[in-house]
Amino acid sequence: MNKGKIVIFTVIMLFSAISSRSQIIGTMQADRLDLLNTYQSGGRAASLGGAYTAVSNDAFALIYNPAGLTQINKKELSFGIYYSTEDLSTNYDRYNSLLPNSSTGISHLTTVYPFPTYRGSFVIGFGVFRVANSDLEYFKNSRRDDLNGTIRNTLIQTGNIYQYRFGAGVDISPRIAAGANLVVWDGSSGFVEDISFEHTASDSSYLFSDDVSVNLDGLSMEMGLLFRLSKTLRAGLKISTPAWLSYDGDAVEYYDWSYSNGAEWTTDPYYYYIEDEYTLPMKLRGGVSYQFKNLLLCADAEYCDYTQTKYNGKKLYNKINRNDPVLEKTLDLSFGAEFALPFYPAKLRAGYSYIPTRFIGMEELSYIEETSETMSIISEWSAFDVIKNRQLYSFGIGGLIDKVLKLDLTVSIGSFERETEYLTETVDITKTSLSTSYRF
Repeated sequence: MNKGKIVIFTVIMLFSAISSRSQIIGTMQADRLDLLNTYQSGGRAASLGGAYTAVSNDAFALIYNPAGLTQINKKELSFGIYYSTEDLSTNYDRYNSLLPNSSTGISHLTTVYPFPTYRGSFVIGFGVFRVANSDLEYFKNSRRDDLNGTIRNTLIQTGNIYQYRFGAGVDISPRIAAGANLVVWDGSSGFVEDISFEHTASDSSYLFSDDVSVNLDGLSMEMGLLFRLSKTLRAGLKISTPAWLSYDGDAVEYYDWSYSNGAEWTTDPYYYYIEDEYTLPMKLRGGVSYQFKNLLLCADAEYCDYTQTKYNGKKLYNKINRNDPVLEKTLDLSFGAEFALPFYPAKLRAGYSYIPTRFIGMEELSYIEETSETMSIISEWSAFDVIKNRQLYSFGIGGLIDKVLKLDLTVSIGSFERETEYLTETVDITKTSLSTSYRF
């Protein structure tokens, strides 16, 4: 394990901008909000592990490959709900904490409209998809002998972030279809971070609180191709442009002091404005599918060089050592299988997805230190080692009712684990989604 620890000392003369800290914390929030991983949407697609680039024959072509819209020959309305849990377990220097997190809501609402042409099909679609992970609570605590005190870090995250997708697909030949998406990002998020420190010897305590509320706006585009190589074999390709995201909002922070003699002191709230921009890099995704008589097999791969992510127009880098990256290149893999039951309009599905982490640095602990002149926030950072990369196993069933109403139910389970010199973090994920679509 890489034991090199980066310590960022942020000295606050009463209150000042914390640029070096906000850059990395902002990236951590993008990771926690799942903005670096926007797949696993839709009942059928999720049950196939997200291996849907070469399948995409329903409204979820708006997510995986807009060229697949050409395979829809009836008007379609689709609606979905989800329930997910994300249990966070941390162990900092032998101190354990476990927080179960859950959220429920609408996952998507889409509509698709086909226009038959003499060459094949022209289809347009629109969808609203929820892509962010909200309602997350996370904390770490420790007794630090070197500081002669007890530390507790708490983060509460709320909000929803959506993508509004406008797509179109057209057959350009009997074997090739093309499509494009315009993706508009919109949403709001709130973050409340508390850093508390209780000094054992003096029986005094300090609390730093930062309450942030931001709006997210963004824009990206996608181009897709679908190749009908034979009646049973298909291949898909999707290229995503960089995503331009902007955070705008307000925040307030303050300190509380409490001393053993009963004296207390609270600073006046310090209000500041957030205006940050992130540019997520372009992505390349490809997939193949093969249809047997009653069995569909599919596989996808997606590559992205996240080291090209930019913060306020500049490439992300470590403030202490510019040679140390903040994000890294990733290759996601997905595999799925679908079996059609004989003599009954239902299908059983299973999938697997491998989604390695994008962010490679982690805040171990933050605490407050008092000197004769200032109060300081000290954040201890370290690159982590991956003990278990994120993997999801999916299982689902889908059926057709009255030839027009389709229901798809999926359960996905998975976990990942990572550690630094002192901190071990484990995340267990369970997600259940139900999608229904009506074709007429």
